[in-house]
Amino acid sequence: MIDVGLGCFEHLRGEFAFLLYDRARQFLIAGRDRFGIKPLYFSRLEHGFVFASEMKAMFASRLVEPKINAAALDPLLDLDPGHAQFPFEDIEQVPPASFLTVDLRTGDSEVVGYWSPQIPDASAEPVATDRSPADRWAATVRHELEEAVRLRLRADVPVGLYLSGGIDSAFVGALMAANLESPLHSFSISFTGSGRNEQEFTRQAAAFLGSWHHELIVTKAMLWDNLEDTVWSTELPFATLAPVGKFLLSREARKKVKVVLNGQGADEVFLGYRSFFQKAIEETRSGQSPGVPANVRLRRLKLAGLPPALLGKLSLLLFHRSCRAQVAQARYEAFAPPAMSRPIVNRVQEGRIAEMPVDILGYLGDRVEMAHSIEVRVPFLDHKLYDAAKPIPADFKLRDGVEKAVLRDAARDLLPESIRTRRKLGFMLTGDRIDFFGADREMAARFGHLMSREAFERTRLFSWRAFQLIGLLARLPLSNRVRALGRFRRNANKVLMYMLQAQMLHDMYIANPRWAKARAARSRAKAPSANWPEGSGAQSQR
Repeated sequence: MIDVGLGCFEHLRGEFAFLLYDRARQFLIAGRDRFGIKPLYFSRLEHGFVFASEMKAMFASRLVEPKINAAALDPLLDLDPGHAQFPFEDIEQVPPASFLTVDLRTGDSEVVGYWSPQIPDASAEPVATDRSPADRWAATVRHELEEAVRLRLRADVPVGLYLSGGIDSAFVGALMAANLESPLHSFSISFTGSGRNEQEFTRQAAAFLGSWHHELIVTKAMLWDNLEDTVWSTELPFATLAPVGKFLLSREARKKVKVVLNGQGADEVFLGYRSFFQKAIEETRSGQSPGVPANVRLRRLKLAGLPPALLGKLSLLLFHRSCRAQVAQARYEAFAPPAMSRPIVNRVQEGRIAEMPVDILGYLGDRVEMAHSIEVRVPFLDHKLYDAAKPIPADFKLRDGVEKAVLRDAARDLLPESIRTRRKLGFMLTGDRIDFFGADREMAARFGHLMSREAFERTRLFSWRAFQLIGLLARLPLSNRVRALGRFRRNANKVLMYMLQAQMLHDMYIANPRWAKARAARSRAKAPSANWPEGSGAQSQR
């Protein structure tokens, strides 16, 4: 057996987060997978470290006190994987594609990266429309994805599939079916009463795969009913109810299987967000790319066109006056001058991949899945597949306005055209939008205690005046003639939802921590009863 030491990470593949302790050397290693699919947090103490896969475990240990970090709630803060901000103070992460070493004799620690997601600059250059190189890249993608799926089918239990109506999960499902000897269980979610779900297309995909399909029908009321439990699980605020749907789907899938594969990551690897990446390509080709900032959050919020100074000032007013200096300082520290020699489309793609662990891999991934003890494997975030896809020209990934074109080419002769060529909605868009003062009025009213002026002054996270102003925007009339009104109303409702969930975090982690309630309940259960009959002898058994 060859001893590779700290070079072991180069030989690991898939999703992982672990600690290894060398007792003889008093040396600790904390390692994490390349994309941060699995979380690994830590906190530095005066005489050591605390590690956990969830922040709540660190707080329940009583070694770390939960305190809200307002800067991490800033929706405009660009994410740096090496210095990511989390909703609670004094919480750090082992960055993706890195390991942390700790010498317990000296207390010295070091973070070491072992892999880079950086994309070659040449991939951003324009290419001819010749089919032959595109076909060769498609064959490479097909080969690498099939191996990534095959390896993730290794399990001692049945392996299922999260299925949507688009190419990503259907492609994975077709490769699973080709490599499985047992029936394939597939799972999907449908939002009842909504014209935005993909029920029809998901059923078509399941019929093609011949899977044993399980469809979870979810109402808007079910989403609101499970919002608090989802926020508790994610430890992150989000601006929609979609993660609650994933929370419920994971609970349902756990009744049948313990492991599932999904299609997450295809959009980030193969340029699936059409307008988002198309704009970055256009900026790259226009000659202005070297000086253009690549703040991914601004771009995703479609606010990058506003004057930065004005945007910065207005967004700071969302926060409680006591937090604004902290938020402004965090923005200043996170700001990085543009990499003058790097194509902006590559920087934007790398930035999107860097922020995944702190958003969709969290509130649409591991956190809502492991809340129900179900393991989800992500073949599109296989590093061998990603490394093979790095040099693929951007024009082959996003071709003639068609996103993930090379992936669609790779699925030719494997999927029916209705699935292979269809543009699907993202999971965050498959349910009806939130409307605090419309369809959701009664369901949202139950959280009024978190949205009062007293609650805002107690948490001191957001400005009560800003909340009131946004509430007015969330009441704007809907008009087919003035579409801007509807856009303002939708975005205002997202901000209200984000504020509500941040208030929830404060309530369940600081004001009324759930672990304290659980500990008190266990203590009561173990305590002797005061109502034993005299002479029973029970009181002497303490």
